Amino acid sequence: MSSSDARPSRGATRDDVARLAGVSSAVVSYVVNDGPRRVADATRARVLDAIEKLGYRPNAAARTLITGRSDLLGLIVPDVRNPYFAALAQAMEIAARARSMNLVLAQGVTGNLEALVETLTGHLVAGIVTATIPEPEAVAVTLRHHVPLVRMSLAVPTDRTALWPDYYGGARAAVQHLVEVHGHRSVALVIGSDHPERPDGPMDDRERGWRDALENAGLSTEHVIRVHWSAAGGREAAAALAEHPEVTAVFVAADQQAIGLIAGLHQAGRAIPGDIAVASFDGSPEAEFTVPPLTTVRIPLEELAADAVAEVLGTPANAQPYPTSLVVRESCGCSA
Repeated sequence: MSSSDARPSRGATRDDVARLAGVSSAVVSYVVNDGPRRVADATRARVLDAIEKLGYRPNAAARTLITGRSDLLGLIVPDVRNPYFAALAQAMEIAARARSMNLVLAQGVTGNLEALVETLTGHLVAGIVTATIPEPEAVAVTLRHHVPLVRMSLAVPTDRTALWPDYYGGARAAVQHLVEVHGHRSVALVIGSDHPERPDGPMDDRERGWRDALENAGLSTEHVIRVHWSAAGGREAAAALAEHPEVTAVFVAADQQAIGLIAGLHQAGRAIPGDIAVASFDGSPEAEFTVPPLTTVRIPLEELAADAVAEVLGTPANAQPYPTSLVVRESCGCSA
């Protein structure tokens, strides 16, 4: 075998595509990079056809050097094990790919995001979406590098670049369902906290929804159990419910906690929903497979993800809470 036979064949270049499509190489660049100049639909179709026939693959590294941005989008979540954040990551990946972008998933919590954000910006990401509230130092990094930052899910609603579901309305609807449909007169709240022993932070909208639903029905709001945002925290809440014997229903602020709560209630020999009904918040896929299946407030993750990617790319997204929906299953007492 000769040395020329051993050499790999040259891949198609932008000039090759231009010759086959009958356009300039600049036009090929406009099509591949979706700008900066508009290309007529017929011309774009010829270029895309030539790209497919030749198997042309744009040089991502070169494009990054030219534009100062890659095709990467960073997503930061606080816990990749949480079913909700796993579902969020999947929705974000689908939305990113629909816009010819690739997702970089990272895990971090508030107070420790500065270095992580610095790393992501160092890779010239086109933008960062975070489901963790970033500290001011982390925000300053994105401002310094001119990288768009979109806060999702746990964002502060007053932020113009925040996307958030209707935590308040969803929680209120779930509690109203327990009270008005099933007749419960004592509904506890199980809610997460990074520091359950020091519940001194701002009130979560899910807690406000729970309180307002009960107060409007003339019911007590004294039964609050604060545990960590985890399945283990939910199991601890099941044990803590022994101190609230009058409680006949529970609204849980997150599906991951509810999954642990259901396990703990089973371990304690308490029937669901016979002894105690359960409703939750998130709408994660795992909620359908608990025993019994979990009633939960579903968040429109696909819509949130698509709008988050659009926001990063410069299209202003929805400035209002995204509507949630109550998915009724057996854990609250409804029939299958």
